[in-house]
Parts: sequence; structure tokens; C-alpha cells
Amino acid sequence: MPQKIKLITDSAADLPEEIAQNYDIDIVPLRIFFDDKEYLDKVTLSTPEFYKLLAASENLPSTTQITPVEFSERFEKYLKEGYKVLYIGISSKLSGTLQSAVLAKELLGSDDIEVFDSLSASIGIGLLVIRAAEMAAEGKSLHEIISKLTAYREQAFGYLYLDTLNNLVKGGRLSKAKGVVGSLLRIKPVLKITEDGEIVVAEKTRSLQAALSTIVKRAKERQRNLSNESIAIAHTNAPELAEKLSELVQEEFKPRKIVISLAGPTVGTHVGPGGVGLFF
Repeated sequence: MPQKIKLITDSAADLPEEIAQNYDIDIVPLRIFFDDKEYLDKVTLSTPEFYKLLAASENLPSTTQITPVEFSERFEKYLKEGYKVLYIGISSKLSGTLQSAVLAKELLGSDDIEVFDSLSASIGIGLLVIRAAEMAAEGKSLHEIISKLTAYREQAFGYLYLDTLNNLVKGGRLSKAKGVVGSLLRIKPVLKITEDGEIVVAEKTRSLQAALSTIVKRAKERQRNLSNESIAIAHTNAPELAEKLSELVQEEFKPRKIVISLAGPTVGTHVGPGGVGLFF
């Protein structure tokens, strides 16, 4: 008999709502602080509302990690319902949220809880969650899913273009020196998520088109046949950019599916508006 597996992720995964509902994935929200007000990501602050606030405010928002208590309450609920629990979370190098999940697992002392570090962000996490959900639906065991996810993670690709580095620098996700260089030179930076789950400036381009072309070029260098894979594009309130990148990707790789996701408040807080990223 297949194991009952409950998949949990956090709101930084930017999973499209229909996918989360289809696979019954529990999404734990991070908190957003904006102009002295506290919101729950996509619960008390919708993504469209967030971008309206961002455009109207002179202040940059901030986020706070999910607490061990919040995780332990979720985990315990599903354990009591007879589930094995798999939490796939935002890179431990980008947030303390994953460590909170580890502490919650230790607090409950259960071997039926697995905490998996995506070493990614945004829909890069989401792709791993989708793959885990597909495997669970096929009747794979928790052990098998973890093993496959580890292999997927080792081959993961995450490159992004940001319109501004200010948010990343303010949030401590990128060094200030590199942020200042971007502001002064008006460069169009291409960033990547490293194998260790950090965000670094990969290249500096002079135009938006050059930035998008660089992302596709780096993807091509992986020499992977993506015709039978799902590729994901996330954007921070820049649908035209996402569509432009999607067209380039479709022309170059002809993937099985392209998932386009509007990044929510957590990711939007740290990368700012006008950004786009490619993940597979």
C-alpha cells in the first residue's frame, strides 16, 4: 500500500495556486513587514496588492522567517492524520526558515518528517515540489522521493535578471559592493543561484535583451535535452518580460511545458519589481 505523504512548502516557492490545489500542497506563509504593518504572504496580502504597495511606497518591505512553533503545529497535525511529512523549503543560505523546520522536526522527534533544502528560491523550489507531488501520486515512497529530488537538485538551473539590486542588498542577500556597482554603471545584471543555494552576480550586461540572451545561452551550455521537461519562469510583476523570455526558451529548447509564475510578496520583497528568472 502506498505511503500517505503530505507535501509542505513555504510561500517563497511561488507555486501557482492551481498546482497547489491540484496536489493538495500545504503552503506555510512567511511574514511581510511593510510600512509598520505585518502581513501573511498571500493570506492577508495578495500578490497584486503587494505590488501596488511596492509601487506607492518609498520604503522597502522586509520579511521574517517561519517559526519552529508554526512548523511543528503543521507537522503534528498531519502526523496525527497518518501522513509522512515532506517539507521542501527555501534555500538555507537565503532564509532561516529551513532551520526552523529542522528544529520543529527535532522538537517532535519523529522519523516520519523529512526536511529538504531546495538550495533554490521562487519557482525553483516550486519545480522540486511539483516533481515530489508527481512522484507521490505515482506511489513512490518518501525515501525514493528524497533520493530523486537530491539528483534533480544537483542538476538544477536558476538564472535571473533584476531591474534593481537595491532590494537584494538591503535584505542582505547580496554584498553591498556589488549592489553599488550595479547602480552606478546602470548595468543589467544577470544573477545565478549557485550549487550551494546562494545568489551571486554571474554577469553584467548592458541591455535587457543581452541579459535575456545570456540567460538562454547559459541554459544552452548545460547541454540538456529539455524537450520532455517542464521549465519554469518567475517574474516580479513583469509579465511582458516573462513572455519575452518564454518565447526565447520555446524557440531554443521546445520544452514539454513552460510554467509561468508571478512571484509573490516574499520573493518580490527581496528582488524588487521588474525581474524575471528561468529555472529547470
